[in-house]
Amino acid sequence: MKGHRSISCSLRAFTGFQVFLIAVLPIAVGAVPYQELVPGFKRLKSSVIVRKIDVPTAANLDFAAYDRNPVLHDPPGKKPKKNPSSIAVNGLTFEGALKFPVKNLGATPLSKEEKDRPMAWKPFNKRSWQVVKDDFLQGVVGRINGYKWADPEVYQPYQEVATIYLHEQEHLPEFWVKIEFAPWVSFVRQLEDEDGDGYRELYGKLNIDAMNADSLAKIVAWVKHDYTVTLLDRQQMTDWITDLASYWYPTRNTDILDLGEDGVWPDKRTKRRIVRELDGLAVTSPLAVVEGKPFSPDRPIYNVYIVETPPETPVAREAPPSTPRSEAGIAEAVLSDNFRKNSRVFSSEVARYGSYKKWEEANYPFFDGVRSWLLTFPPEQMGLEGNDGWLFFRKSFDYILSGDIGQQALFRNPLPHITELKNYLNSQGVDLLFVAVPNKEEVYYRYLSDSIPAPNVPILTPYGRKFFADLQQAGVEVIDLLPAYLDAREKDSLSGMFLYQKQDTHWTGRGMEIAADLIAGRIREYSWYKRGMDTVAYTLRDTIVQRSGDLADRLPTDRQAVYKPQSIAVRRVFNPDGTPYRGNHIGGPILLIGDSFTGVFELVDCKSAGIGSHIAARCRLPVDIITSWGGGPMVRQKMLRSRGKYLDRKRVVVYLMVARDLYDYSQGWDPLREGE
Repeated sequence: MKGHRSISCSLRAFTGFQVFLIAVLPIAVGAVPYQELVPGFKRLKSSVIVRKIDVPTAANLDFAAYDRNPVLHDPPGKKPKKNPSSIAVNGLTFEGALKFPVKNLGATPLSKEEKDRPMAWKPFNKRSWQVVKDDFLQGVVGRINGYKWADPEVYQPYQEVATIYLHEQEHLPEFWVKIEFAPWVSFVRQLEDEDGDGYRELYGKLNIDAMNADSLAKIVAWVKHDYTVTLLDRQQMTDWITDLASYWYPTRNTDILDLGEDGVWPDKRTKRRIVRELDGLAVTSPLAVVEGKPFSPDRPIYNVYIVETPPETPVAREAPPSTPRSEAGIAEAVLSDNFRKNSRVFSSEVARYGSYKKWEEANYPFFDGVRSWLLTFPPEQMGLEGNDGWLFFRKSFDYILSGDIGQQALFRNPLPHITELKNYLNSQGVDLLFVAVPNKEEVYYRYLSDSIPAPNVPILTPYGRKFFADLQQAGVEVIDLLPAYLDAREKDSLSGMFLYQKQDTHWTGRGMEIAADLIAGRIREYSWYKRGMDTVAYTLRDTIVQRSGDLADRLPTDRQAVYKPQSIAVRRVFNPDGTPYRGNHIGGPILLIGDSFTGVFELVDCKSAGIGSHIAARCRLPVDIITSWGGGPMVRQKMLRSRGKYLDRKRVVVYLMVARDLYDYSQGWDPLREGE
């Protein structure tokens, strides 16, 4: 059967996992980087992939994640108004970017070994930039991906380079590619759907005649001697999946599931339709189970990755004994200097700017300008280009233009759910500090567009401020970052320093450290801290990281090549023995939970330089960290599953999340469920 493989597994146990399966499965033609284990998998219909990677190179892992993945499918917002005239396959050169176009893989000059080493284009592109700072290949592919046919107003790409192959012809390197046409592209009639996945394909050689010879040689050497051959260890694979989830999170709503001590999936929380789709397939101790909700919170899509590695011997960690709790208990929070200062600030803002409604009305000209500016972009486009190389995230403007956050429907309203968490923690003798990271757009709105008038009130979101006041009225202590950020923005205006990355939704090292200072300063005021605890002398070291940013990929394909990875200065935190700090301290008195802002620089990029590490360094105490890449509202249940039975060792939970998810969060807020 063309494009299919028969896999028979009968109660067979594999190292690290178990599979119960008898099925005929489709696989990508010529691809061996992974095996798809889901019975009857269909790219356009399936809600789960289970992929086994026998040889865990970075190239194979990347290909398993990006090849025919339903979580990456983008339904069209609108289709072209008219179809262009028919064109022969050999004429599909995309204005010279492609040579020798052919209809199937067999018609290419690739050897069997070369066909068996496909590389997913998107991660290949990001990684190759780190090898050589040359965007020639990206520019050629951008001409293909950005080619518009009958209607350039259609935002989604008509076609995209999905896979790249290295071919050496008489020792001369060539790059051949597979181009996939969107399922709604029907006017190119001579193409074939060789692997039966609903996407018709075209193959061809990239036109790299003008590429710098040294750059090409370096990329070829990296592919042959590193990317496709170097085996990753378990920690490197964990870093890989964490990085993947972090980049997919903003638009795919992805998060890495905590499977608990059993490590079995599917579990009792898995929806019945997913279990039916798996048809008896069960996995034990996978590398990761990633839940994505790109279209609807009610229609999750699961990515399961399995790698056969020798089982690791668990390292026993003795948790420090619990320390006596403050008799003052939770009353200490509402009597703190920080709590009182916040209350004064919230009151003074209303006194200065008027009621929240009048405050909002004062900024109507600015809001109208923002709405008009947003209309200049296709509604599907999440990354928006501002001035001076700044990129912004469309969903943040929903928060800025929102009404009263605390008046949303129950499943959208964060107020009762954060209060519920506070009450639960209080019942366990644990304090809660809530930290909302201001949206980048609230701080650097001056870089949006010259067409937008300046706001009359520099604090854009009156109902965001009202929400924090409402939280404190409910007894939830807030760490208020916005005034400090606005003040730092003005002080930094002449120095070229910024609090946020220009091409990313997240903060820079400077923005993160300001937050760490404020949070740690409050923790050091707790009575249990002042009574004295065994402290740790952490050290800090300056370093530079390169980050592409999570917004460049949200631009139209023909604009992505404009934005190169940028250098970001951060400080890494090290333990007294010289090892990098790791936030897995179950017995630590401080628990940090939150969204991707707790993971950036902590779990991805340079690592050990995130806000959890810096709170630890400032408090001289270990900080336990739980990150939900799927968003701040999702982390509460994750905390209960993984740390519920260890709360007697905690003194304070710092709950940190980006402000935009306080309004109309796509997946809603679920009530806390103990024991799940």
